[in-house]
Amino acid sequence: MCDECQGARCGGKFAPFFCANVTCLQYYCENCWAQIHARPGREFHKPLVKEGADRPRAVPFRWC
Repeated sequence: MCDECQGARCGGKFAPFFCANVTCLQYYCENCWAQIHARPGREFHKPLVKEGADRPRAVPFRWC
């Protein structure tokens, strides 16, 4: 569940992105990631997506 919107902006779907930067440390849905990380100072944070059951990996994220 998205820590920012508690599922309100993503229909309660799984939140795929985790921001490991100390200023965030939250799970985000795609909508909240785009909104929060467009703010100055956060645009260079890298999303992590859980791979399998135990290892996060960096995922390239492009702004459209």
